[in-house]
Amino acid sequence: MADDQIKKKDGTILTGQVTKVEGGQVFISSRGGRDIIPYNLNDIQSVEMAPPADMEKVKDAAPATVVATLEPLVKQYTGLPAVWMIEAMTQLAEAYAATGKQDQAGAMYNQIEQLYPGSPYLVLVVAGKAKLALLNGKVEEAITALKPLIDQANQNVAPSPTEGSLYAQAFLVYGQALEAQKKFPEALEAYLTVKTIFYQKSDLAEQADQFAAKLRQQNPGLSIE
Repeated sequence: MADDQIKKKDGTILTGQVTKVEGGQVFISSRGGRDIIPYNLNDIQSVEMAPPADMEKVKDAAPATVVATLEPLVKQYTGLPAVWMIEAMTQLAEAYAATGKQDQAGAMYNQIEQLYPGSPYLVLVVAGKAKLALLNGKVEEAITALKPLIDQANQNVAPSPTEGSLYAQAFLVYGQALEAQKKFPEALEAYLTVKTIFYQKSDLAEQADQFAAKLRQQNPGLSIE
């Protein structure tokens, strides 16, 4: 296994295998696994670490499977400043919501905001909370939360792959909220925006295509105004 790269806030680079986060410390196995050394989490700026195998296992998995698989992983690494960790927590929150555990989903989103302030991946939190609002019939609340992101995204004419995948999540939920308001042309435009501009993540682009096709099927002759 390749070593993880742990960058401290003082610029020091540590190498080894991150084994867990516990009690405000990151535990790193080094020297062939003979030594496990704790470092203060507050001293760590970022961690470059391949996503654990469990992240791949939950791809296209049922929500209950996602919960069973990711709960122990998130518990093991919560607070680790690694991109995959935020994605894992977001996936777990979505799975909680899909299995009726909305309080746990909301708590997970709040924890992400607390642990990773300023992260661009907080777009996923906004989209996730908006989706929770939709599930509870709070359509206006969802629209209000998403609108600043949508306006920001519409000004980005050349999104990076990361930006595209994040904005795609927001537009998918935005389209669903507009559908709930029976604003079908606007909803269709939101889905087509994912297909044409924020298509960088293929599964999200495919989902947008499915949403658009279903909306057109239910509303023959529908087009963007």
